Amino acid sequence: MHASSSFFQRLFQRVVTALLRHGTEPKTIFLLAIFSILDGFLPMLPAEMFVLALCVLQPQKGKLIVLVFALASALSAFLLALGMGTLTASADSLSQKLMGAQGPQVLAMLRDWGPVSMVFFSVFPDSPRSSIALFALSGVSPKSIGAMVFIGKLILYTGLLLLIHHLPSRVGRWRGAGPFWVRWLQRRASRFVAYCRHIRWRARCLNQGT
Repeated sequence: MHASSSFFQRLFQRVVTALLRHGTEPKTIFLLAIFSILDGFLPMLPAEMFVLALCVLQPQKGKLIVLVFALASALSAFLLALGMGTLTASADSLSQKLMGAQGPQVLAMLRDWGPVSMVFFSVFPDSPRSSIALFALSGVSPKSIGAMVFIGKLILYTGLLLLIHHLPSRVGRWRGAGPFWVRWLQRRASRFVAYCRHIRWRARCLNQGT
């Protein structure tokens, strides 16, 4: 177990290093988007990290990055739902075993509200794998799931892009007095801006060979 965890840590560090070294190249956007499709199946590949780093390193291509990665997330959700859809025939019997007589009503509710609620689940970081699997088993079409995940991730990634573009110029104005929750937000905003600067600094160091 320890050997496998250290292997994944080394793999993650290599991915991060490659991302910072080649993050300013346009082709990296599409390569990492294809790579992030696996995020729906393997939790080791956080697409949000790729979007954040690429938007910091290629701010002029921010809209393209947001669109491409939202499409990649939608494709990932579609493929996962398509795979889970093959088990739909056993979903009714499985729901009855787990939830008794209320199983069919729960599945019907998911069919009615599943696609809309997927937008909410997809706005949060990471892939909503459990929700995708549950909705696919309940009979929600993979196309609907993919479309709702696309909308949710588009909202999330657009929010990240807006933070990267507009937060640095506003952090300085926010420093100072204010209620506790304002100061708490100020500290988080300052850390986020500092993290973006750190990404740019590390990328410069790697490209300069230092």
